[in-house]
Amino acid sequence: MKTMKKMYESPVADILEMKTNNMLAASVFDGSQIDINSPLPGNADDGCAPALPPGIDIPGLDPLKMIMTLLLLVVMTLTASAQAVTTVEPAGPAPDGRTHGMKIYFKDNNHTTVEYPLETLSHVTYLPGIGMKVYFKDNPNASLDYLFSQIEKIEYAQDGNTNANWEKVGSTLWTNYPEAWRLEYPQVSYNNLSPSKDGAEEKNQIIVKRTDDYGITYSLEWDNQKVANRWTCYQLHEGNTLSSTERKDDFKADPEVAVSSTLADYNNSGFSRGHLCPSADRLCSEEQNKQTFYLTNMQPQYQSHNGGLWSRLETLVRDYATNDDFTALHCDTMYVVKAATISDVASDALTDNSTDGVYGEKCNDRLLVPKYFYMALLHYNKATDTYHAIAFWTKHLSTTQPVANLADYAISIDKLEQLTGIDFFCNLPDVIEEAVEAEAPNLDFWKKITKTE
Repeated sequence: MKTMKKMYESPVADILEMKTNNMLAASVFDGSQIDINSPLPGNADDGCAPALPPGIDIPGLDPLKMIMTLLLLVVMTLTASAQAVTTVEPAGPAPDGRTHGMKIYFKDNNHTTVEYPLETLSHVTYLPGIGMKVYFKDNPNASLDYLFSQIEKIEYAQDGNTNANWEKVGSTLWTNYPEAWRLEYPQVSYNNLSPSKDGAEEKNQIIVKRTDDYGITYSLEWDNQKVANRWTCYQLHEGNTLSSTERKDDFKADPEVAVSSTLADYNNSGFSRGHLCPSADRLCSEEQNKQTFYLTNMQPQYQSHNGGLWSRLETLVRDYATNDDFTALHCDTMYVVKAATISDVASDALTDNSTDGVYGEKCNDRLLVPKYFYMALLHYNKATDTYHAIAFWTKHLSTTQPVANLADYAISIDKLEQLTGIDFFCNLPDVIEEAVEAEAPNLDFWKKITKTE
């Protein structure tokens, strides 16, 4: 029997306060999926223009929407006034050495932005599904109010984050790849990306699957030239791990990419269509579950691996994200990357000193067959504002592999980056990224993965 997790249904049921020394977890969010400390589903698409600073111009609204705006702002004001307001002092760098600033991008035709340096901010209060109130040090009793429906995205930038996607891709990031700021994203192939499938036959594409009710289902980078998935990434948290439907088995080509794998590529091939974001991780709705069956979210897998070791690790990831018995700290958000090798890997003992990342045999003479499958996990706990990371590296074999000691497959994120050449969790500030990625698999934190437990 499936367990229904609590769903936040009232957009004003709670107010989350993001203090200036704790802005990293908020990262960036939009109106379709609010990603603060503990992401809450919400949608303010029917909302209207926010109260904006002088010089910011948003197109006019019809009378009905103007009334809705006033009502929403009244709710924001009344709800916020009922909560305790805390001003964080001093407003200098946080104890970990990070400094922060907030930049808001609007959905107007001019892509207007407004930026607030850290030293000007008192605190920011969020109303899930509606908007936020920004308070300033020079007048902490007054605020500027913003509705999520009029915001393209919000950046909480940190100093010393030179390898972040927004640093690498530049000013085109938020227009062409507006989700690439998210903490689950690896570094994208910024030198070989196409923002659309037109003319992308020899380039990579970033594809984002989402639903109106539950936000982003997963994101992926697809290599059209190789007809292969480079990685799939997604989040697991209380708002998107409900169990409300069954597996749909709706396998299909992906119309969003220039060159998709097809059902014919797998028919009678001897390989399974192996999920990266698994069906069991997305059971909130029928629509959400069906999105996991796009073939761009899959790699050819021997069924012995797909239904054995890989399936066991998929279950472990869900347990890490949803069961407090499996990690030393409660998991508010699990950031997940899953992938397989589609190019050479580093020479290393794990790979028998081989650099081949794919088998010579192709799936139906078209699709690459990876030699290795892997996953990278980033655990966030809101109460302590801490991150922990672990990776799993598996050889893709046609024979059964042992699953009693899953710790045998655990490695550090640094080791995984060495093997794959992919920069994981690059959007973390460097001081945090370096610490969590160097961390050896800590079995006191990541529990229940050995047969002795």
